[in-house]
Amino acid sequence: MTRIIFNKTFYLFLCALMALAGLRTPAFADPDEDLQTLGMFYEGKDLAVSATRNPKPISQTAENITVITAADIEMMGAHTLLDVLNNVPGIQTDDRGSVGTFGGFTIQGADMFHVLVLQDGITLNFLGDGSSDMASIPVQHIERIEIVKGAGSSSWGSAMGGVINIVTKSPVEEKKLGGTLSFSAGERGTRDSRGEATGTAGSLGYYLYAGNLASDGFHPVTDTDANNLYGKLRWDLPEHGSLLFTIGYTRETTGEGGAQLGIAINDHRRYLLSSLSLNRPLNEQLDLDLSLRRTSRTIDEDITGAFSETRSTDESTYGGSAKITWRQGIQSLVAGADFDHGKFDFHSNFPDFSIVSDQHFKTDKWGVFLNDTLTFGTVAITPGIRYDWMQQMSNFISPSLGAAWSLNDKTILRAYAARGYSLPVILPDSTQENVITVQTGVETTHIPYLWLKATLFWNYISDHQSFDNQGNPFLQKELKQGVEAEVKTVPLFNTSLSAGYTFIDATDRDSGAFIPNIPHQIVKLGLHYNDKRSLRGTLLGRYLRWNDSPGNATKESAFIWDLNLAKKVFTGHDMAVELFFNAHNLFNGAQFNDPNGFENARRWLEGGIRCNF
Repeated sequence: MTRIIFNKTFYLFLCALMALAGLRTPAFADPDEDLQTLGMFYEGKDLAVSATRNPKPISQTAENITVITAADIEMMGAHTLLDVLNNVPGIQTDDRGSVGTFGGFTIQGADMFHVLVLQDGITLNFLGDGSSDMASIPVQHIERIEIVKGAGSSSWGSAMGGVINIVTKSPVEEKKLGGTLSFSAGERGTRDSRGEATGTAGSLGYYLYAGNLASDGFHPVTDTDANNLYGKLRWDLPEHGSLLFTIGYTRETTGEGGAQLGIAINDHRRYLLSSLSLNRPLNEQLDLDLSLRRTSRTIDEDITGAFSETRSTDESTYGGSAKITWRQGIQSLVAGADFDHGKFDFHSNFPDFSIVSDQHFKTDKWGVFLNDTLTFGTVAITPGIRYDWMQQMSNFISPSLGAAWSLNDKTILRAYAARGYSLPVILPDSTQENVITVQTGVETTHIPYLWLKATLFWNYISDHQSFDNQGNPFLQKELKQGVEAEVKTVPLFNTSLSAGYTFIDATDRDSGAFIPNIPHQIVKLGLHYNDKRSLRGTLLGRYLRWNDSPGNATKESAFIWDLNLAKKVFTGHDMAVELFFNAHNLFNGAQFNDPNGFENARRWLEGGIRCNF
């Protein structure tokens, strides 16, 4: 049945594509009106770096990419990156009951283990299983987030499901000292304290952030206490170029729930991330980028209740990258190499059963890549290829080819095909999971006062590492295909609307059976108000169909709505004070996949004050 629905959707999409390609503005509309151009929704000069590791206009990007700015994040009332992903079309998150609690996510049905997460060029995925702790990433220090939906291996390596690239804030150049102080408090002892300072003195710029997020939790064993520090120093070199140093530290204690299973899971996590990079223009056509990175992660878990277990994980990585960019005429070529070394140690102890388990491994990975952007008038062609050599794994070649065609100033057609891979859980005789991705889409403002974007995607996955009911791994072939559509309106009386819909058909390629626990439909809605002077507000809604396993007590009938309001109450010289209010899960809806103590948080309220100087 889902295959029939998808085929019909495919033909409807093609018809709509052909219609939009030849559509003309109605006679009553002014064809020169700025509100009808793509520039209404993003600036033409806005650059995206995640697709090919080379900053270029979004209009030349062939991949399906979503960019979220710091202003967008602020109006979501978000505390962590996981909260932000809640509102992105095509992404499903796993709300486990409290702010700051660990939760998973998918991008168009791709597991979080297959999505590469980066911050300042540092990989945030764990070595052991490829997952990433999105709930531990605060949002105050984020300038923008670039999300590539689909294989990004030709640029980044292990990224068969997509890339989430976090670009942190840069030092403010206009003054020596500026920043933000913010505090919010809500139900169940929830509080979020943030402070940032930034500025530039001579050739040295700095950005500093410190924050604490704490909550007693909205379900048993979901309390959180997280402390975060982040710093960035930039030194402009005497002639051209710059040196950049970043460091981030997180120390948190959090619970993961599990009360209905008769257990309590408590985590103690410590993360340290640092990077040092050099950007040096060699001449008008050539740029050189060199970077070093270092990570250290320690996780101690205590599981008590029906059984007792202690786990400790220690992993550390170091690596570096070299990249050279050549721009000449119609061409923008990027060539580079990456190296990463990782060390992983895991210890598990079941004292009730006198069982002790240990895992230790070291791994090295080299990668070389070449990506190009060829611009022929209104058409941008983006070929790419990468070769990865990996210890304990077979080598892998990841090619890609994309095109973006600007029919006019109102419509862009996109097509993209790629082969990608992800590293699985490290087990004996394991191999890379790989995918062939094909996408085609359209982005247009040809219909007056509307921005529309639609993408068809096909993901053919081989050697996907799955687990049976006894926890034994096996390899599975999968097909994940569907359509993603977004629409936004221009502001009318300071008010605009947004909507996103994603349909995913996920099946086992051998048996034809549907793959459970991958969302079948995802809906995102938004009502936005901004008078550009003092009052802002958003009402954001999300709904999904889990497509869960038979017999699982899933809840999926409710729309989850979040209300966020902000009112500027004081404006002075270089200072503004704002009060804000957030109502999370406004109508107290239930939406979760696992009822065993991992239910979503019900309605809770918070308010706060923000001072920008």
